[in-house]
Amino acid sequence: MIRLLASACVCVLLVAACSPVAPATDPVDEAGVEAAVEAAAAEAATAPEGFELSTEREGENYKVTAEIDPAILAFDPPLAWRLWKNADAQLNELAASADEGRRMADEDAAATGNPSWFMGYTLDITHKATVVLEDVISVSDMVGTYTGGAHPNYFLGGGIYRKGEEAALPLSAFVTDAAAFNDLVIKALVEEKIERGYEPMESASVEASLRELLVPSAEAPDVYTHNLLLAASTEPGKAGGITVVFSPYDIGAYAEGSYEVTIPADALTPILTEAWAGRFGGLPVSQEDELVIEEP
Repeated sequence: MIRLLASACVCVLLVAACSPVAPATDPVDEAGVEAAVEAAAAEAATAPEGFELSTEREGENYKVTAEIDPAILAFDPPLAWRLWKNADAQLNELAASADEGRRMADEDAAATGNPSWFMGYTLDITHKATVVLEDVISVSDMVGTYTGGAHPNYFLGGGIYRKGEEAALPLSAFVTDAAAFNDLVIKALVEEKIERGYEPMESASVEASLRELLVPSAEAPDVYTHNLLLAASTEPGKAGGITVVFSPYDIGAYAEGSYEVTIPADALTPILTEAWAGRFGGLPVSQEDELVIEEP
C-alpha cells in the first residue's frame, strides 16, 4: 500500500494560475477575498492565538515557513485556523528537532575530531485554494523539507471541504463507483508514465504495479482520502474534473517525481453521484495553464 498523506495539514507549494481571464471556479477575486478576510478578522476572538496567514521563523539551526491562501480564510475561517494550528505544530516540532540534531552533531564532532555533520533544517508548508464553489473549497497541500541527506523531500496532498465541516469529503461523495474511478486514475497514470520515459511495451507491467499499489485495504479502504482536488473549469460555476496528486515514492521512484492526473468532467459523468451530477462541466483548467479567451 502506498504511503498516502495522513492529514490535510501535510502540504507543499503548488504554482498558482496566472491567467489574464481567470476561470469561474478559480479562488474568489481579490476584492472579494479582501472583504471576506476583513470580515473574518472581525471574528479574531475565536482564532487561535498567534494566527497569521504567512509565517516565517528562522533560528541558528533552521528556517521554517507556512503560507495559507487568503481565499481559504475568506471562505471558511475555522478551516484556515485549523490548517494554521497544524502547520504551527509542525514548524515547532521541526525547530526543536533541528536544535537537537545540532547538539548531537556538535557532541559527535567534539568526541571524534571530525567536522560536524549537521546541516540546517528547513520546512515549507503551503495551503492553496484551487477551486472555490458556493459551498465547497478545494485545498492543495504541500510540504517541502530538508533535514540532511542526499536531497530535500516534498509531499503533496489535497482535500475538498464543505463549508463548516472539519473532515474533507470522501471520494464517495462524488462518485458512485470507486472501482471505475480507480480504473480512470490508473489509465491516466499509465499514460503519464509512458510520456515520462517508460516504453509503451511496459504499459501492462506498469498498470499491474499501479493496481497493486492502489488497491484498498482494511487499513486504508479509501486510497484517495487525502489527495483529491477539484479542477477549475472553463464553464462558470462548475468543476472541470477531479485531480489526484501523488508524492514522490507513492507510485514510483523518487527520480520520477510527483504525479498529478485529472479525470475530466465528461469521463466522470457516468459515475457521478446524484448530488454532484450537475456540478461538473466544461474542460478542466490546470493551475499551470493560462485560460485565454480571445476577443470576438
